[in-house]
Amino acid sequence: MDKLKNKVKNSLLAFFKENELLFEENPDGRVSGFIVSKKFTNLDELARQRKIWELLQKNLTLAERSKIIGFITFTPREHKAYTSYRKMS
Repeated sequence: MDKLKNKVKNSLLAFFKENELLFEENPDGRVSGFIVSKKFTNLDELARQRKIWELLQKNLTLAERSKIIGFITFTPREHKAYTSYRKMS
């Protein structure tokens, strides 16, 4: 998975900062994670996902993209609210 994860990471770094990306370990070798970025401000979820997949399509093959589960997107403000809520539950 490290090779695919690195390729995904490098693709996303064309637009996002490294500290905005968080990858999850998946036992089946697929890639998923979170992206927390100010660049998502005023974008709905569809626009956010389109941007992510646009970056991935430029650098990954169809077979590689099929091993990506997906990315959950947050603005910093949304992420703060989400983590505060999770602490309360």
